[in-house]
Amino acid sequence: MAQKKQGGLLELTINFLTIAGLAGSAVILVESWLQLTGKPYGIVKWLNEAGMTTYKVAKEPNKGIWHLTGWLGSACFVIMMLYSFRKRFKFMVDAGPIRLWLDVHIFLGIVGTVLITVHSTYKFGGIVSLSYWSAVLVALSGILGRYLYVKIPRSVTGNELMMGDLDESMETINAQINKYESGPRVSSHFDGISTEPPDEESGALASLFAMAKADLENMGALWRVRAELKGDVSMPAHVKHRLYWLIKEKRRLVRSRMFLDVSHKLLHHWHVFHKPFAVIMFIVMFLHIGVFYLFKV
Repeated sequence: MAQKKQGGLLELTINFLTIAGLAGSAVILVESWLQLTGKPYGIVKWLNEAGMTTYKVAKEPNKGIWHLTGWLGSACFVIMMLYSFRKRFKFMVDAGPIRLWLDVHIFLGIVGTVLITVHSTYKFGGIVSLSYWSAVLVALSGILGRYLYVKIPRSVTGNELMMGDLDESMETINAQINKYESGPRVSSHFDGISTEPPDEESGALASLFAMAKADLENMGALWRVRAELKGDVSMPAHVKHRLYWLIKEKRRLVRSRMFLDVSHKLLHHWHVFHKPFAVIMFIVMFLHIGVFYLFKV
């Protein structure tokens, strides 16, 4: 119980930092645009007028706030690679759920890309642009990667669950559903769940669309279930909440079984696309930093 409570607190902290970081990134984007376009207002100008700072507006990537955002963005890219250590080294197995590490990894990739965008002063030419556009592709593909990653059922430690584990979880959920309520009304909530896996000959893009379509259909089905349970005045509220969670979990497990092979296939294709761009991003980034400090250009 204490471990579960600690995990919930960690997740809340990460969610708060994520929202704060994204909000801060949006503020930095707006402030950078105001500075570059020479607007007579902005956060920095207000701070200068209040006598709190003496910052001089600059428009070169190696000066002022642009230089700072370059370092902060590079730091985000380096720190986000701790996720790879969490996945590969056993001594980090107790360092928190891997799903949260993945969320932090993606968050730092997005924030890092925003900061590097600001650092570039919106000039994307030259060989350094290889690093920038690679970072953009890595960030965008990272969001897709998370979508695919969570499709593969895993334990709290991040280990992948086998088909037998899914069947066992399904039996447990069925038993709990029958304990709360039995009869045709509950079973009707599962009539729309297809148990047929998609065609293995389908291409990666077609498989991805099939997976997204199934998720959208499931969202609609769960909305109908929630509405039906809400309208049932004979059922206690706590039973409704529990029954809805069980139905939602069962539908998730059924979809996991359906798309297990497809998820593995798509995740393999994703790794082939994602990793090379990440390597290019880091190589050009470190070359750019080295050249700047060696030749001051």
